[in-house]
Amino acid sequence: MVDALRSAWRVLRRRGLVVDMQPASVYRPRLALVANGWRRDFGAILRSPDEGIVAAHRAVRQAVSEGWFTRVVARSGVARARYGSIAELDELLRQNPNWQIPPAVRRRISAAWKERPHGTSIEIRRRFSLNVLRKRS
Repeated sequence: MVDALRSAWRVLRRRGLVVDMQPASVYRPRLALVANGWRRDFGAILRSPDEGIVAAHRAVRQAVSEGWFTRVVARSGVARARYGSIAELDELLRQNPNWQIPPAVRRRISAAWKERPHGTSIEIRRRFSLNVLRKRS
């Protein structure tokens, strides 16, 4: 990420902007079932630190501290994604090997999924950070 920011700095015009949006370095995704205005939370997905994300956050701090960029905006928020089946949830877990659903949470959501009302989906809430960096001359 340091190399990417260095490359961006080289090609940006004077006072140009870089928008950096990425998962928060520390958070636990939340798992719920949602449908027609109701939501049932089942708990957190265990998430071990992702070294790539930690390094990316460190790179942004380094680029700002070394004077390449000035931080114009620093925000965080929650992104929600919905999945139509337990199989889709399992695929998400395969794509994120540092995520694990605790067995008790897995049992509860699987049981609730079997008795779900029509139109129900699985929702994962994730925290993210958003930075807007301005090139310093």
